[in-house]
Amino acid sequence: MSITPQQVTIPDTELHVISSTKVSQEFNVFVALPHSYAKSEQAYPVVYVLDGNFLFGIATETIRLLDFPKELQELIIVGVGYPDIVTFGSSMGVRTRDYTPTSQDWYETKYAHPGSNAPKFVGEGEAANFLQFLSEELVPYINTNYRTLPDENALMGRSFGGLFVLYALFKQRDTFKRYFVGSPSLWWHTIFDIEKDCASNHDDLKAWLFMAIGGEEPDFMISDMYKMASTLKGRNYPSLEIATHYFNGESHMSVVPAFISRGLKAAFANSK
Repeated sequence: MSITPQQVTIPDTELHVISSTKVSQEFNVFVALPHSYAKSEQAYPVVYVLDGNFLFGIATETIRLLDFPKELQELIIVGVGYPDIVTFGSSMGVRTRDYTPTSQDWYETKYAHPGSNAPKFVGEGEAANFLQFLSEELVPYINTNYRTLPDENALMGRSFGGLFVLYALFKQRDTFKRYFVGSPSLWWHTIFDIEKDCASNHDDLKAWLFMAIGGEEPDFMISDMYKMASTLKGRNYPSLEIATHYFNGESHMSVVPAFISRGLKAAFANSK
């Protein structure tokens, strides 16, 4: 018997290709809708997930598993990814450009060394442009084309993505309400200067922040995350809510599903 294999797809998902004038880049935008979306007039919170080529499927199916026992509210998931990206390694060039807030010559001097097979260097420290893409192009596009609750928007990222989520929190607090930060690359230490600048100009930070890391990650990443959490708590912002979690026995990669599940439950638990 000859069987022609077919492409596997995730039900109730869509792919949009959006060309950004802010980044001069096409983005693959993956959208997962609640199963109830087509049969209702309901509006839903939106969770924007960075590294969408890799985390969109994990986040989508995690939400749907948790929806079965009604542990979680129904959500729209928007994964922000790139065309022609198949492996995580092949994304390092564009994600370094878009997720880092400053340039410190890391990519070409410490990462893309001879023989590393790293993608071509396309820039560093362009998080400001990427944030403009999210706030001025992508979020309005999603709000126009789907039934959303704009005041309930959330942003999720890990590693360099977690670094960017904190950058977005400190630089522009009007676009998102909830922030999920996993295993953040805070060794890009200029983020602490950006936080300090934010604190010097604001008496309050109205946001909900979840930060998590794995117990088998490098000690400096663990200490940096808790240093950031301690710094923010010490600001005594009236409207800032912070939760942290330490996943014992998890590495920089294995912690990802746990971070997504725990963060979503903390933020969007279904009231019973």
